[in-house]
Amino acid sequence: MPQQFFLTLGSRVRACRMLSIALSLFAFITLLGCESAVDTDGRQALSGNVSLNGAPIQDGSIRFEPVAGKTASGSTITDGQYTIPAAKGLKPGKYRVFINAVEPETEERSVDDLMNNPGPARKELIPAKYNTKSDVTVEITEAGPNEFDFPIDSK
Repeated sequence: MPQQFFLTLGSRVRACRMLSIALSLFAFITLLGCESAVDTDGRQALSGNVSLNGAPIQDGSIRFEPVAGKTASGSTITDGQYTIPAAKGLKPGKYRVFINAVEPETEERSVDDLMNNPGPARKELIPAKYNTKSDVTVEITEAGPNEFDFPIDSK
């Protein structure tokens, strides 16, 4: 009788282990599938290119502010490109565009040096009509694609 008890107990332990592995695998697969099902609440993805005098902006930022409404969004510009995924995108409507890019650092400095001695403000490269006094607008649509390129001429 005691031997049967241990076999039954061993079988139960193995069954519990298998069940926990199966449930863990099921939960992992379920969570993996949830990433693509993010509720965007009608927000749209945006992307495009930004250049200054024909050359891609290496490092900058772009911001879209609603002409009427509350939800704004933005992105960094890297190598002349920006992307805003739908999860962080904008609802259809008209938006004012603000673009910024400053002169790059002339010398490499450590984080500690920058924190203790930020130095003079770097010069804004983008004309005011594209940032502080922007009159540039875009219309984001549900039909898309919401791809907007901004070839900026500073002259």
